[in-house]
Amino acid sequence: MRRLLTGRLTKYSLITVSVVASVWFFLLPRKRNPSPPPVPVVSVCEELAPGMRRVGNRYGVQFAVPIKDFTAVEGTGDAIPIAHGFDLGPKSGKSLMSISLAAPLDNMAVDPIRVFSARVEKRVIFDDQRHTIGEDNWGYLSSGERWRKLHFRGRIAVGYGLVNESDAQLFDRVINSACLLPVPTP
Repeated sequence: MRRLLTGRLTKYSLITVSVVASVWFFLLPRKRNPSPPPVPVVSVCEELAPGMRRVGNRYGVQFAVPIKDFTAVEGTGDAIPIAHGFDLGPKSGKSLMSISLAAPLDNMAVDPIRVFSARVEKRVIFDDQRHTIGEDNWGYLSSGERWRKLHFRGRIAVGYGLVNESDAQLFDRVINSACLLPVPTP
């Protein structure tokens, strides 16, 4: 009798331990893989909302930057290729996003950020008429740091290096505000 009772207790104990372990495993907080930011659909620029500043190419792609969230520095490089652009930094962090109005030369055969990324995506950027106007490259490291590099019409390069999630979200808001200045009528 004692053997039968011990066998039942062991059987029920194993079942109980299995159920508790399964519930604990599924309720554990897990590190989620980041979702890719939305790809911008570029349309004609509309009037800026109060508190925004427009930066970009005078005759092409522009971005709306919330003044309260960013510091913006405009400048021209002194090395070849000479490029004019903007560096945007969140006021709450030390990250940097660059907008170059003359796409830099790619001097590396292999981009180390892409090689060491846990996930990489290459996507096409369209205007509101479904014409291809650029390319969006996005990814993240297993540590959670994110990066993004975009090229608009082959000449405008926008991107940020390895940044945390909150800075990436701020930069992505600026990137997704991309618009085209209306063509002036003669």
